[in-house]
Amino acid sequence: MGKAMDNKKSGSSQRKFRNLLINPRYQVKYIFWTTFTGLFLIFINAMVFYVFIRENYRILVDMSPMEDEAKVQLYHELHQIVWLLGGFSVVFLVAVSIFGLVLSHRTAGPMYHFKRVFKAIRTGKHELRIRLRPKDDFADVAKECNEMIEYLLKKK
Repeated sequence: MGKAMDNKKSGSSQRKFRNLLINPRYQVKYIFWTTFTGLFLIFINAMVFYVFIRENYRILVDMSPMEDEAKVQLYHELHQIVWLLGGFSVVFLVAVSIFGLVLSHRTAGPMYHFKRVFKAIRTGKHELRIRLRPKDDFADVAKECNEMIEYLLKKK
């Protein structure tokens, strides 16, 4: 029984990952716009930061009486800061994109289930109802749809 349970757990986690894109057209568009917005903001912030800091470095470092070695070191540190900020921004953007995928799944999954139940009811399977996972969106809509189905069946 333990082995069967382990297989079931690994199978369900594989199934969940494989089915993450339930409605690819909607979800990819959702993730694209989220990621594009993030990239745009990162680019604007990086450009503003770099332009202002670079200008201050030109004024303060190049005109200061310090040795050339110290100036080179300060410019090297400026470039390190820019690369670190860029790297952290990319990591953050990837995390936001993954979060967007999960959120879009919680929307696309219920819509997929709604469509399946509606098609099945149209073909005569009147016993079906909409059952969503606890964290899915549209639980209130599912409840209303189930009540409507019950009402229509009573009227028949």
